[in-house]
Amino acid sequence: METNMTRSAPRAAAKIVTGLALVLMATFALAEDAAAPAAAPAAAPMAGWQPAPGSLEARQAAQLAPGRAKLLEGKWCSACHGYNGRSVAPTFPVLAGQSAEYLATQLRFFHNLNQDDRAVTHETMFEQWIINITGWRKVAGYRYEDAPRNEERAWDFMKGVARDLDEPTMQALADYYSKQAPIAGRPAAKGDVARGQTLYLEGDAAKGLLACQMCHGPDARGQGPIPRLAGQHADYVIVQLRAIQTGIRNVEQMQALIANLDEADFAAVAAYVQSLN
Repeated sequence: METNMTRSAPRAAAKIVTGLALVLMATFALAEDAAAPAAAPAAAPMAGWQPAPGSLEARQAAQLAPGRAKLLEGKWCSACHGYNGRSVAPTFPVLAGQSAEYLATQLRFFHNLNQDDRAVTHETMFEQWIINITGWRKVAGYRYEDAPRNEERAWDFMKGVARDLDEPTMQALADYYSKQAPIAGRPAAKGDVARGQTLYLEGDAAKGLLACQMCHGPDARGQGPIPRLAGQHADYVIVQLRAIQTGIRNVEQMQALIANLDEADFAAVAAYVQSLN
């Protein structure tokens, strides 16, 4: 005879099975949740080394930049470029009186690792530069025998100095040097000054050279992005002219103009601009 107990047994068993299944499903779900790492929160956009424009950090950086620039000038930059940017070594460019915009642009090239128009390359590194720079190991971080002898490592000299500079400090350095008294003109060791004056002021139609003064100004003092040449070391000017002519420095507007100049022309122009105040 079927009793209420026997009739309810299948239903009870079904409930137990269903319950166990639910427990197992929940257990598996929890195990999967525990095994899977929690999704990382979305990373905030990186602001990089530059403070956000208009932020408190940006305003503070701008206030501190002039003092930091002066400290850097005395401790690092002067090792090669001389105090106040008045270089006495003919292979290191004079920075005193140079266009602030040009200097800031060059610093940004090194900071951003932009090689389009860098002024320091392997081909423009004299052995004397390497001797001088490696003599200041705190600056260079190299021994002479390990010093740069190829494009990538030679460029490390300036990019190593500039890579940690923020925008306000780069601008402050450029402003500082632009306000220093430039070196007075002086005779060069080689080069026909009269020929250089003609090339600079009038150009040479036969060689496709327009007058240099059209961009650098009649007094060779430059302005804005155009560098000052007056009083610059002749040796440095010659090296840069070679670098531009051969495409080592990517200055397309000049490369075509000086394509037909020879070493005597380079020496003449360099001697002339070094003689200017």
